[in-house]
Amino acid sequence: MMTGYRNILWLLPVALLLSWPIWGGAFTSVLLPHGGLAANLAVPQATTTGAGFSMEGVLFSQLKNGVRDWQIQAKHLFAGEDQDRMQMETVEAQVFKNAERRFVITGQEGEYNSKKKILTMRNSVKVQAENGMLIQSDSLSYDDQARKITTTSPVQVTGKGMDIHGKGMAYDMQKDSYDVSGRVKVDIK
Repeated sequence: MMTGYRNILWLLPVALLLSWPIWGGAFTSVLLPHGGLAANLAVPQATTTGAGFSMEGVLFSQLKNGVRDWQIQAKHLFAGEDQDRMQMETVEAQVFKNAERRFVITGQEGEYNSKKKILTMRNSVKVQAENGMLIQSDSLSYDDQARKITTTSPVQVTGKGMDIHGKGMAYDMQKDSYDVSGRVKVDIK
């Protein structure tokens, strides 16, 4: 027969553990966030497919010297056998300079090459600059090392009372200069 407090003390944790199915559900529901916060805190789901992976609802960013340099948000991200090339769907990329947002690049499809640090966007690509300029093209690339946005596809640049059409464009963030190539047509509003 067990007597004394010392012998009875070990029964309390065992009783709590064995009765968990009875009171555990009510206890965990108290700890869940309420007011729709649970949907905002959802962790991206990752699945592996062969040598690659797939994730839903992804947001990743790069810091340089403790300051945000760029960030990419994608509805769906996946990689095949080449882990350095990430494919994305429904993409929004934000490019910063000195912690200030300079561009928001959106597109239906994207690819990020982590070795070359190049983001390539396709299908209805739009670049909204903080200075009001809007760039539209079927595809374009952002080279993080060279700090350039380039395209060889037909491009339309709108802003500051003008509309520019051309075949190809290069924007140098260091020099803050646009170079539209091909047959250029300028409409002044």
